[in-house]
Amino acid sequence: MPDAPLFRCGTCGAELRYPGRAGGTVPRCPYDGLPYAALRAGHDAIYFGPWRKIDASPFEVRRAYRRIGRHLEAIRKVLSGEKLPAAAGDLSLGCDAYHAADLDGASGDSLRFMDNALSYAHRAIDDLLISGGYPSHHPMDFAEWYDAVEVPFREEE
Repeated sequence: MPDAPLFRCGTCGAELRYPGRAGGTVPRCPYDGLPYAALRAGHDAIYFGPWRKIDASPFEVRRAYRRIGRHLEAIRKVLSGEKLPAAAGDLSLGCDAYHAADLDGASGDSLRFMDNALSYAHRAIDDLLISGGYPSHHPMDFAEWYDAVEVPFREEE
């Protein structure tokens, strides 16, 4: 989908690719009206990011690392007003995995830790959704909105 025009959604802030024809009108945000739209969009923007491609540059990996940290913080802010032990536990595990990723070290496990942090963030979002009586979030439902040709290490469903 390299020809799809890029736009930043005014509703959720996600950087999306319009899956229609180039030069068409900008569509309604795919997350518009969904509970926790900003958290979902934030997760998916990272999930479908270039850091997950086989040929990702060190810059893309570092950028994703910073984005994961900001995303975990956004989830923490939402959870601060909630009494959801499962979500808090998932967030804590996500933060642990995030801090275990050593981008400057010799370990080759940084990408795995970053992926684990994002997976725990996804679980925390699902905990929020389920506690409100909403269905779980499925990133692949939004894949057409991202420049996501490949996702080499996907979450198992």
